[in-house]
Amino acid sequence: MGSHRVKQGKAQDDEQPSSQIHALHIQPTTLRLPSWNLPPSKSHLIRMLLLCALSKKKHTLIGFNNMGEDAESMLRCLTQLGVKCVWTESGFEIRGVGIEGLQPTSEVIYAGNSGTALRLLIGLSSRTEFTITVDGDASLRNRNHSDLVNALSPLGVEFSFETQPKALPMRIRGPWIGNKLSVDVSRSSQPYSSVLLATSGLRSSCVITTEGDAVSRRHSALTKELMRQSGASFEINGRDTSIAPWTSNPPREWKVPPDGSMMAFPILACVLKKEPIQIGNPVEPGDALGHEVLLDHLEQLGIQKHDETLTYVGNGQAIDIDLRDANDLLPPLAATLALSGGGRIRGASHAKHKESNRIKSTASLLNAFGLRCTIEDDGLSIEGGQVLSKPLVSVDTFGDHRIQMTAVLLATETGGVVEGYDLHNIADPEFLNRLSSMPTEMLVERIQR
Repeated sequence: MGSHRVKQGKAQDDEQPSSQIHALHIQPTTLRLPSWNLPPSKSHLIRMLLLCALSKKKHTLIGFNNMGEDAESMLRCLTQLGVKCVWTESGFEIRGVGIEGLQPTSEVIYAGNSGTALRLLIGLSSRTEFTITVDGDASLRNRNHSDLVNALSPLGVEFSFETQPKALPMRIRGPWIGNKLSVDVSRSSQPYSSVLLATSGLRSSCVITTEGDAVSRRHSALTKELMRQSGASFEINGRDTSIAPWTSNPPREWKVPPDGSMMAFPILACVLKKEPIQIGNPVEPGDALGHEVLLDHLEQLGIQKHDETLTYVGNGQAIDIDLRDANDLLPPLAATLALSGGGRIRGASHAKHKESNRIKSTASLLNAFGLRCTIEDDGLSIEGGQVLSKPLVSVDTFGDHRIQMTAVLLATETGGVVEGYDLHNIADPEFLNRLSSMPTEMLVERIQR
């Protein structure tokens, strides 16, 4: 079944500052095999784990044999609250306890690097009658969590903070008092998904009103679809979502699809290596969560697709692409555009609120490899037909796994040193194993940038 070890979390205060950081020394190399299997969709998997935990039955998740660190973080936190989870021969088994069966813990619920896990856990914690302390790594501590705090506080949910208001670590104590709330969806869809999922087990109907211009709409639609499969029913009227009383009851066996956003990396690899790459587990359009926009532009990127095999044919054209519902594509797509026909990436303002300000960090990444771009308010403008050059210093990946994974692929052409040696484990633990020559771990001095 692959590697099933679940890492233990550690509080941010346990991380000691150092003058050196871990990095990967990468030599120019090829891909080890022409096939590329996508990792499981962590958007699906994290939500499915929670819905199974909110059930009072046994469920098995299938379709994968390992999970990235984001999903492991969700799993670890649910286990701390009394949910039983174990690998079996048929898949990953979860014994749900329902909202009433969650157990208090004196330990910090540590979400690691996963913004999705953290936000869903905040919603879950707001339903309990005991205090839960949630925390995350440095990137999550630097993110804004006011949307959920503002949405849940009017329901009588108590929040307290150790450092600054509406920041991690935070202590949360419910339960909800009332059945109407409003949530801002202009920066992320995750707060909306969090309160939607937290309605499991309520004894009366609930009305959730969304505010702002919604982004990542396919992810909130995914939340609703998985809730429907688990027994929830909705009535949507404009910005109001009315949810009848329900208790989560997912399918006894539930298949986790591959991650559509990860298609951006074999596409970049195909343009880089100019060799055919076969996708071993293609994503169905209904599971792509907006990332099918990549497939719509393959020809303009200079790629033909036949029988799930990507073949580089050249003649890339400039494209204008909107990432309002797919901002995770930004780093690898930007690199692909620079090496093909160029173009304009727009609609990605909410990418500023990811592990890094992903617009600026993507621009920095391109510049490190000698690629030119212009930062726009909602994305990037990128020249086409550019040529890579070897980075003169170690490449800063800003603690962002998609920046790191893009940098690793680019460095397989030029060579170089890429910071954040293990960031790919957040989403795709097998990422480095696809390379013919395994990068060497090393220490590099911190650079004041």
